This record gives sequence, structure tokens and C-alpha cells, in this order.
Amino acid sequence: MVVRSEQVAVHLPSLRRLLCALFWLACASSCGRGASVAPDPPCDELSWQGPPMRRSVVLIVNDTMRRDRVGAYGGPARTPAFDHFARTNLLFDRAVTQAPWTKPSIATLFTGLYPSQHGVVTHPAIPEPGETERREQLIETDVLVDGLTTLAEVVQGAGYETAAFVANPWLDPAFGFAQGFEHWDDSFATFDTPGDVVSRAALDWLEGREGGRPYLLYLHYIDSHGPYPRLPVKQLRRLETRAGGETDVLPPGGRSLSPGAEASLRAAVRLPDGRPAASAGIRPTVRVLRYVYDRGVEQFDRAFGVFLEGFAALPGAGETAILVTSDHGEALFERGWGGHGHGLFDDEVGVPLAARLPGVEADGPVGCPVGLVDVMATLCVYLGLECPEHDFGVSWIAPGTGGDPRPTRYLVSEAVMGKPDHRAIRNREYKLLWEPDGRRGAESRPAGGGWALFATTQDPAERSDLLEASMPGSRARAAFRTLSAATPGSVPPFDTPATVRVPMEAQTRERLEALGYLGEEP
Repeated sequence: MVVRSEQVAVHLPSLRRLLCALFWLACASSCGRGASVAPDPPCDELSWQGPPMRRSVVLIVNDTMRRDRVGAYGGPARTPAFDHFARTNLLFDRAVTQAPWTKPSIATLFTGLYPSQHGVVTHPAIPEPGETERREQLIETDVLVDGLTTLAEVVQGAGYETAAFVANPWLDPAFGFAQGFEHWDDSFATFDTPGDVVSRAALDWLEGREGGRPYLLYLHYIDSHGPYPRLPVKQLRRLETRAGGETDVLPPGGRSLSPGAEASLRAAVRLPDGRPAASAGIRPTVRVLRYVYDRGVEQFDRAFGVFLEGFAALPGAGETAILVTSDHGEALFERGWGGHGHGLFDDEVGVPLAARLPGVEADGPVGCPVGLVDVMATLCVYLGLECPEHDFGVSWIAPGTGGDPRPTRYLVSEAVMGKPDHRAIRNREYKLLWEPDGRRGAESRPAGGGWALFATTQDPAERSDLLEASMPGSRARAAFRTLSAATPGSVPPFDTPATVRVPMEAQTRERLEALGYLGEEP
């Protein structure tokens, strides 16, 4: 259930915030003149030459790769393959996922539905609101039901050949993700599968194809997902003594990390033999954690380069559409916690996105806010296929015939683990967070309904909550008033199918536990 925006002034703990809230609500409409708080119009930064064509498509996802760590976005990871691909094709500056963890995110990518619409949002080990204790874990999980049409089913119905090579056990065929795929290989779905294995398996499949049918090839890598690359003691010691670079970042206000966060940090930095780095005297700092995480991003980039090099030698490669992105990002203790699935800051929902769509061009990086929810709508327009009626994404390119029926919209992210009411709503300039059940690590529910507002164009790291100011400016007041009113209806109504749960096989449970999804501290 969504809390209405007028509840924001209730339960504020201090007179200052109460007065501020009353001032916002009393502000006349003239307060917000000039503030860019309207829904975003369709993206007009892309030009498209030529009619739709039945091209082959390669859709690549590297799990847990946050946008601001990638070189093309100014990040510290060395990603020459991605950077060159983005520089010579299309680079999207403001791409976000609709969910901060794999299962709901990929369900959105495959269906064009928001998480609260497709309903694949529960974690088997985390209680939902109203449950008093953790449900019996390792037993069953919800699935992407057969009644929803996937991208693979759309293209398969148009005569495409479909294949997938996936390295994340959340994409088990039993969970509904293989719908529409003729060939589905998840034998790589273990925590330590290097990406070049996935790349070479995909290239082998491409080289062995017969006939001239177009194809959809889906590749899901896991190189930057935890457990992060395990580095030798000597390499970690050099990092400890290196001057400069990123320093340890603790939660705001000078607080220390919680015991649980410290334990998570220690477990994330390990040696090649699997022992925690702390056992060898390596202090598992935030800086060390970020360093090993970036090595995982670089490992994917090398695998991406292997695929691109091999793919370029295949017939028709130059006319094939390629999209490369991530399902979600990764918190690296900017706010006191690590991992993903726990929040809707861009640490966890900001993703890289680059694409080669032959015939589609842009004058530099594309600044339109876009989401994974838009991928199916875009490909349906681009390929000249008919999308299912329930696709709620917005195509990045205008249809080639008659007008531009694409709607304006706010872009939404949701599906925090165990907190389905949490939501982020944004346009190009502002982002409003609603966290009624509190933030990870918080000792109590938030005051004022859990609202936070960020001017993301000026504050991309989301460090300054505009609602914390003693007297927010008129633009902030107008943004809050408009976005909070829009939040309840920001995801269109949809007849969500009944939840279906299936048992989890022992091998899948073991693989998920190795990735940290199951166990004592999921």
C-alpha cells in the first residue's frame, strides 16, 4: 500500500521539521515557477535513419556493475572495451534499473513491467511487511509466471532464434526466466565463473548456428558480483600502503559502521584460498573493498572484449544490435552498508548502458533518463515487432510512422528486499525517495514518512537531502510537492498475476548461498 503525500507532515520529531512541512504545504503555486519538476518528455536526443528491420540482437548484462565505477563515466575501474564500445556507439548517462537486485530487475528487463506490476519481488529469506519472523528459507521462491509475455517470446513469435548463457542462479529456468528461449545454458551459474567462459560459450553457439534466422542472444555475466575477486596478500598490502586514492568512508555524522556492516566488510575481502583478508593481517577497509570490487568490473570488461573481438569476425556482426548494461549497482559503504537490494540510491540503481543500434545516432552521450523497463519497448519499435499490451516501458526512439505517441513519465525504481512500499521517483533534475519502513541499519522508522529529495543534476552522489535544509528553497518545495503527489500513481495500474512459488533445488540453494543471498545474513 502506498502512503499518500499529505501524510508527510505527520509524526515529525522536531518543531523545525514540522514548521518546514507546513510551509511546503501552504506554499502557493507560484513558489515553483521555473522548477523542472514535470514528467520527462520522450527522449529526443536520438535520430533514427531508415525503417525498422528484423536485425539480430545481443543483450548483455554484467551483474552488479554500478555506473560511476566504469571508466566511461569517470570511474576508477579500467574498462577499455566498454569505453571504446560506448565512445563509438551510444552511451546513456542516466540509465537506472527498476530494482536494486537481480530477480525483480531481470523480470522487468524481460517484460517491460515495473516490479510491483510483475510481482517477482520477494526474497526467500527475508520477511515481508506483516511477517513477524524470517520465513523458512531455502525452500521456495516466487517466479515469473507464464501469463506474462517476455521479450524472448515476442521475438521468437516473429521467427527469431533465441539463446541465453547465464551465470547467476537467480535466473534458474524453474523461476520462469527461460520463457521464450530455445537454448538456455545456466551451467555457468556459480560465483567463481569468469566472464570469458560465458563469452566463449556464446561465440561457440554463434559459430555453430545453421540457417539465416535472426536471433536474440542473452548473456548474463557475474564478474563484479560478490564475492569479489580474491587478490594475493602482496597486492593487498601494496594497496594498504599506497598514498592517496579513496579513503575510508563511514556513515554520515561520524558514526562507526554497525557490527553487521563491519562483518559484511570483513567477509567481502578474501584471499585466493578463501580466507578473509583479515586473517593475514590485512585491514578490510572501505578503500580495499572498492579496490577489489573494481577488479571485478575490469574482469568483466576483459570478457566483454573477448566477446566483441570474436563476434566482429562473424558474418552480419556489423548489422547486429548490441546492448550492454547491468541489472543493478552495488553499495560500497557510502551510507554505512554494502551489497545490493537494500536501497534506492543510485549506488544501487544507477547502471551503465551502452548500445549499438545501427541507424540510430546521437550527438554525444545521451542524457535522457532511461530505464531497463524501456528495453523491450525500444527493441519492438526498432525491430518493427508488436509489443504486448502490458509493456509499460517507453521507447528511446520514435516510431517511424506518424506522430510520436510516446508518453511523458517519471521514472520509478522500487522492490527493495523486504520493503516493497519503498519507491524512488525521478525526472531529469530531481529524485524523490520514499522509505516508509526505514533505511538499512536505522534503529527506528523514519520521521515524516521517510521522504528525501535530491537535485541529481547538481548532486549526482545524492549527499544533500534538500528536505533537511532549515528552509528549503522554492524549487525544492515545488519539487517535493509535485513529486510526492505523483508518487502513489507513478506506476500505472496493472492486474498483477497471482504469485506462484516453486521449490528451490539443492544445487540452486548452494549457488545462491555462495553468492551471499542465503544464510545467516542475506
